[in-house]
Amino acid sequence: MPNEQTDSKRAETWTFALTVVSLIAGGTVVAGFVDRWSGSESDNISVAASTSVSVTSTPDGGFAEDAPEFSYVTPTAVYPTTIPGCESVEAPEEDSFFSYILDGSNTYDDPRFPWFSSAKAAAMSDAVKQALPHDVELKFASPGNSLQFGPIYAPSNTDGLPEGFSLEDLASTTASGTLVRDGKIGALSLMLHSSSDPIPSCVAGSLVERRVLADQSVVDLQDTWSETNGVRTLGRSAMLYGVDGTRIQAYVNDTNNDGARDAESSGVVPLTLDELATLVEMPQLRITAPIPPDTAPLQIDCGGWADESSGRELDRGIVDALGEALRSGWRAAPPDAPDLGSQLGDLVLAENDTTTACQDLVARSGGNESRLSISITSGQPLPTPPNKYDPSYDGHPLSMVTAEDGSVIEHDESRWENVHRSVVVTHPGGTRVTVSSSAEAPNVPMTFEQLEFLATTDGLEIR
Repeated sequence: MPNEQTDSKRAETWTFALTVVSLIAGGTVVAGFVDRWSGSESDNISVAASTSVSVTSTPDGGFAEDAPEFSYVTPTAVYPTTIPGCESVEAPEEDSFFSYILDGSNTYDDPRFPWFSSAKAAAMSDAVKQALPHDVELKFASPGNSLQFGPIYAPSNTDGLPEGFSLEDLASTTASGTLVRDGKIGALSLMLHSSSDPIPSCVAGSLVERRVLADQSVVDLQDTWSETNGVRTLGRSAMLYGVDGTRIQAYVNDTNNDGARDAESSGVVPLTLDELATLVEMPQLRITAPIPPDTAPLQIDCGGWADESSGRELDRGIVDALGEALRSGWRAAPPDAPDLGSQLGDLVLAENDTTTACQDLVARSGGNESRLSISITSGQPLPTPPNKYDPSYDGHPLSMVTAEDGSVIEHDESRWENVHRSVVVTHPGGTRVTVSSSAEAPNVPMTFEQLEFLATTDGLEIR
């Protein structure tokens, strides 16, 4: 571990007002810090490591003159120095601030990046999960928080790129998840992109070791810490500079959610530097690696329908049991029921909601296609019938009936650019099952009868 002294000779505090960063329709403002020099009481050069910062704004989107001060502390870099694996070490560079607007979209199939696709993302995701040490648990979460590589976000054109950056530098795919080892929690994230830039020089404070692989690819390792408003976070990283143009960074810290404001620190980083190096060195992650023919498709993130849930947190066993109940029940569906595919029942945790299981599918019947969404949560109150004489009554839901077991079944439909039809079943025990279907003309959604057949399947209650 690096020296962790925090006196004035070995560390520096940055204090500054938080800066406004606005989201602009069709694009995102991106801002960052790069290293800066600073003096110390010794003859060494001190530098604060680069970081991203949270931002605040006033309600009207203007600059906040009285924004709270923000303190960020990192260990200083000693220079001159030596670093294992580096023939020479350069002094830290002066810091600067930059911002730019990206106008683009998220996609798995951008022809500008032929090395990437949804199948490639699935293969890389599987490889990372399988490569984790046997005593490290990947915490059960939604697909997007389970080390699944997401789509590439890239600018739509090269106009306005910051100086020194190319399109490929800004087009990356990321994966993140929470790890548990010996009861200690930590957040792992990986970022991958392609680049033709040369391997950078060793810079004091930026790495603790450089390794050269058999194919002359290079891996830089870092082991450090930072303090944000007095709260310390431990972090390790490995960066691969592949000879084929692959660039992979793996970063792990000792927090439960990768450094957000409410992060809890465990005090232990769940992966060693050697284990991080093993991850980025995997041949399956190279942009030139072939995709195994038996690669399973990506799991798709989905959202729940509950406005507010006081239900129980779902584990993998509960979600799998609910999915099996759906598969089993649909086998008894009427002959005219649509084909829901082999993935029916592959439920996942909803995004940002550990109390809801869900799935999005495509229903096919002849030449007709419609979208199907299934959501199951708990802790929900039984709905009460609307007062049809209330001036605020808008005619929804279309119907509400109480079944013999006390469950309340709602039917509803809306017509805008498409037809959206839903059935909601709320059980006396608090489980709520929402099944909805939508389609654009000339396609039509599933019928109320078909949706209710799914929503009332035995075994969907969360107990």
